[in-house]
Amino acid sequence: MPSRAYIAHDRIVTVGRMYVQMAFVGLFIASAIYGGALYIGYSRFLSRPIPQWAGDDLIIHPESPKLRAQSVIKYFVTLNPQNLINFNRPAGWEPQEFVEPELRVLLRRDRVSRNIYKQAVHYVTAGRVDTLRWIIPVSLLWFPIFGTGYFFLFSWINKQTEKTEFIRGVDLMLFNELKAKLDGAIVEEKTEVPLRLGEVLLPDSVSRRHMLVLGTSGTGKSVCLNRHIASLRSKPKSKCIIYDVKGEFCGKHFSEGDMIFYPFDKRSVVWSFFNEVRDYPDLDILCTSLYEPPKDAKDPYWYHAARDVFRTGLFFLLMHGKRSNRDIWEFFSQPLGDIRADIGSLPSQELGALKHIDKTDSSQAASVISILQERLTFFRYLCDFDGDFSFRDYIQNADTCQGNLFLMNIRRYDAVFRPLMTFVVDIMIREVLSLADSFERRITFVVDEFGSLAKMPAIFDFLTMGRSKGGFLVLANQDLGSVSNIYGQDQKETFFNNFNAHLVFRLNDPTTSEFLSKAFGEREVIKKFRSSSFSPTDFGDRFSLSEQEKLEKVILPTEFQSLPDFHTYLKIANYGVVRMETTKEFLESKAKEFDQRDFSLDAMLGKKPKQQGQ
Repeated sequence: MPSRAYIAHDRIVTVGRMYVQMAFVGLFIASAIYGGALYIGYSRFLSRPIPQWAGDDLIIHPESPKLRAQSVIKYFVTLNPQNLINFNRPAGWEPQEFVEPELRVLLRRDRVSRNIYKQAVHYVTAGRVDTLRWIIPVSLLWFPIFGTGYFFLFSWINKQTEKTEFIRGVDLMLFNELKAKLDGAIVEEKTEVPLRLGEVLLPDSVSRRHMLVLGTSGTGKSVCLNRHIASLRSKPKSKCIIYDVKGEFCGKHFSEGDMIFYPFDKRSVVWSFFNEVRDYPDLDILCTSLYEPPKDAKDPYWYHAARDVFRTGLFFLLMHGKRSNRDIWEFFSQPLGDIRADIGSLPSQELGALKHIDKTDSSQAASVISILQERLTFFRYLCDFDGDFSFRDYIQNADTCQGNLFLMNIRRYDAVFRPLMTFVVDIMIREVLSLADSFERRITFVVDEFGSLAKMPAIFDFLTMGRSKGGFLVLANQDLGSVSNIYGQDQKETFFNNFNAHLVFRLNDPTTSEFLSKAFGEREVIKKFRSSSFSPTDFGDRFSLSEQEKLEKVILPTEFQSLPDFHTYLKIANYGVVRMETTKEFLESKAKEFDQRDFSLDAMLGKKPKQQGQ
């Protein structure tokens, strides 16, 4: 491609010429303002009436002429060229000044010595003319000050004319503006202890909503959640159920009166499955929570069949007074024929589950039992874990029991307890939905790494109806991909839309970034475009601006993916969208994150096998 250096040359020359033109115009305006200011100052302070002789006295008549500005100039600088040029002046010669007609009434001659002329001007102005000796030099600073201001004024005007003009839709607001709106709502609502989310405090009308926190690991998500939990703990009449996959929340927030549920932790409360069974329908409800078919299940029949067999087996155990976790584990660990025989001994109305395992040597029966036992693996570690604690009672007594509950599922063992923790969270949110409506009650579920839980049947009911019961969900996850994997793509939007506060850190998932870009909204703006043309002549150069209405996303997907650590986008319904930087405030641990029970392999190998018939 041939060189087009002349384009750059013409551009530089044209721009330079325009800057020079701008400088001359600015100098002209500055001089006009300067001259006008001097004239006003002269007219007010120096242009005084000239006294006239009346006999031997000097008097001032109302019609007396005033001193001209030329006289003040001549006071400092002679305007008589003879005073400046040497023409072989005679001895005793003195500089002379021509007297203006106004001063002749005082000096009575057309020409006087320069010394007498200056005395006359000094007399008429009452000595004020001498103040100009410092006013004039200082006033010359006006020109560089005006020139600098003139340049920055038009630079600012240029930015304003090129600025995108917002018309309607959602716009990214300033952080201080959002904070002021929230602080105003706190005062108006008389919120006693506002909760913290990032760098903002939330009034009750906002904190009593479900909150969604998204962001990949290492971006500040846990730091933000820790600060939120700390504010929750100081909230009066507030109870927290915290699902913790790292033990971090337990280490930083566990205190006296709180409880931990995790079979692998020495501090855990002890619990029996049958503590949650109060009446006959509870068997169906509890089994539904445990055997919810996953989204990718090709045929949900197998999970429904496993649920029926499990439910009937529980009824058999209750009928024979067997209510321990070990009884459940041992019953469903029997050979299929023994399970079938025990169920077959029940009353006829309880025999519906037999159709799934009628033929003990069939592949159908084997598949049903396989799925049934796969969801019960955690009972292996609950055999000696029976106690009086009940999750349903904990929710029912939420108004009187002050301790918070930590549900732990350490990553190292999360596959073992995933069905159990899903079951526990599900039955608690179901219990919240059974409570009477209350505005005073506050039961908050803080769930970190939501994708580590399996499908919960009651989660959507809780999102839509939990607020009226005083139940709230603060959910954190790395992206929305796990929501799609667990609940299906068609449920992702419904899930997202039930949260009214969204805090988004950096994301790695482009699908989630694209989804959030659409969800955060669009805005209609007037875009202004600048164009320029240059000509070899001085009369063809021009710059022009054009306007165009455009619909654009408030936040681009790549903006979510390029956020620095501890930077986030916050969207609160009815308040707006803002970008903010969260404080790197790391709370100190005050308890053990995970105090593991002793599961010595040698001790387990040393146990004697159970004898037949025992």
